[in-house]
Amino acid sequence: MFDLKNRKTFLRRVKVNGVTLDNFYIGSTLLILGRMVKIIDFACEDTKSKLHKDLEITFVMLKPLPTNIAGKVVTYFYEQGLKITKMKKSRLTSEDIGFIYRKQLTDPTYPFLVEHLIGQLVYGLELVGKDAVETCVKLLGDKDPSKAEPGTIRSLYGTDPVRNCAHASSDLESAAENIEYFFPPPPMTSIRLRLTATLSNCTLCIVKPHAIREGKLGAAMEAIDEGGFDITAFNMFIVENINAAEFYEVYKGIVQEYKGMVEELASGPCVAMEIVAKNKNVNTAVEFRKLVGPSDPEIARLLRPHTLRAKLGKTKVQNAIHCSDLAEDGLLEVEYFFKILEL
Repeated sequence: MFDLKNRKTFLRRVKVNGVTLDNFYIGSTLLILGRMVKIIDFACEDTKSKLHKDLEITFVMLKPLPTNIAGKVVTYFYEQGLKITKMKKSRLTSEDIGFIYRKQLTDPTYPFLVEHLIGQLVYGLELVGKDAVETCVKLLGDKDPSKAEPGTIRSLYGTDPVRNCAHASSDLESAAENIEYFFPPPPMTSIRLRLTATLSNCTLCIVKPHAIREGKLGAAMEAIDEGGFDITAFNMFIVENINAAEFYEVYKGIVQEYKGMVEELASGPCVAMEIVAKNKNVNTAVEFRKLVGPSDPEIARLLRPHTLRAKLGKTKVQNAIHCSDLAEDGLLEVEYFFKILEL
């Protein structure tokens, strides 16, 4: 890598943990040796011809769905070779609906779409993979679930042409426009499609980078829902080393795995969630800590095999899930991700 501004070599060929070929696509942001690097174009036509089709980008919006079903859809995409590179939960306005469905404004179903979606919580996803646009359209199936091919997402979870689980971009141009709209640059993040944190009787859950890479996000979402909790805010972050160290500072000098925890959190995209118990009479942070289980997945598998870390974790560092240890820390940690880092 050559730094054009300073006219010197920034990086010679070297292995960087957590960075693989499928991380390299237009719009990707990578943490490489402590620096955030955004890929804005192909360096040459040869690179473009080799990577462009394999690393195509598309946009999908999951309509209002139970969290466990949204988790199943996320897993389905992963199993079909599509990687989620951006994802967040937001509440739609009529303006948002008009933009996302701008090609269907004259469609007879449009008024019913507005009625179904306005003010509702949805997930926006950026997906990367081989022929991603065409692949996504096929995976969703016909807009009418009754006509969709068996095994497609809409045939499995849709009910009618309006409540049909998801919307997908029909071409590359629309995908790029939808991604820019749903995931706006910093000056617009406080105005358009804002995050939905409630900051009330809540706690923080982070699905760690290794678990995202291994396709475990959907399973985590299912388990959280079935464990008695709502995901009231959701966003995919790339956490820089300095922020990871700050976030885990309470463990410095106390937990032997501190350095590894920092490196893991900064090793790639993670997903932060605000968690709220469905039972409003319990303390969310205390009860969610029970669902997550012991920090060591091996111990969790022995003592509490039904916990998240027992099912999804590998080691004390790569234990899939971070949650707030103390009840009083839940709100503070949610604010760190959904107010400080978001800004």
